[in-house]
Amino acid sequence: MSGPAPSLSAPAPHSPALLAGIAAQLASLAAESEQFGTVLCSDAVVAGSYLVQLQQIDRLAQSLREMADVLAAPDPQAAVAGIRLGDLRLALDRADAH
Repeated sequence: MSGPAPSLSAPAPHSPALLAGIAAQLASLAAESEQFGTVLCSDAVVAGSYLVQLQQIDRLAQSLREMADVLAAPDPQAAVAGIRLGDLRLALDRADAH
């Protein structure tokens, strides 16, 4: 005998409190990433040797902040449309289309 049949109804949406909590955590990670990058950039040797990696840290921080803004927005679709990072905006547009 098998277990109960899987439910065919759509899953319950996440609570606004959960989404706000995730957004706050993402924003916190963005701030920490920026602080880390700032510390590394203050060392001329590190900045000169790892410019590409420091730019990646900055992009990571920007992406985290943009996703936090989308989760916290009253109109997530408008927030996605306002994302400045083109590849992130396209990825979220594609995800929302499915």
